[in-house]
Amino acid sequence: MSHLGIGPNGSNIVFNLGSMVSGIVLVFFFLNLSVFLIKKEVPRILVNLSFVAGFMSSIGIFLIGVFPGDGSQDLHNFGASFFFLGGLAFCILYGISEWKAKSISKLQALSGFVVAFLFIVFLFFTTINQYNPELALELSHFSEWILFTFVMLWIIGHEFAMVKEKKLT
Repeated sequence: MSHLGIGPNGSNIVFNLGSMVSGIVLVFFFLNLSVFLIKKEVPRILVNLSFVAGFMSSIGIFLIGVFPGDGSQDLHNFGASFFFLGGLAFCILYGISEWKAKSISKLQALSGFVVAFLFIVFLFFTTINQYNPELALELSHFSEWILFTFVMLWIIGHEFAMVKEKKLT
């Protein structure tokens, strides 16, 4: 997806600004989710660790927009690493938090582990590409789009669950 950050006809500007804005918005999403989980009596240390991972991932998304792939590839990769490793961590940690929470669907908790698995699949194919791009380049790109789709569904699903809960109380 990083190639969108160097796209033609101004599309790069839209992608890069969108990445920066998304990084900022996600910080607020993770804050909201964390407060929600604390109200569900999840141990604060677990929620705080989950938030730190989400914050790290948010910084990564922001940095992807600041350092598109046509600039410093090292800085771009640094931001992408923050996003992907932070994303893997927040999915696992929020999944554990939700599993421990009172009155949160176990299916919702399991969704974090599904997305974490997709992060691992993408990181696996990306690692292979570092050594031999001919082996799994298409699989890496495909798994990145699948991952992006499921991360968005995870966020939307959680936001719906939190809004529904607030309407019931």
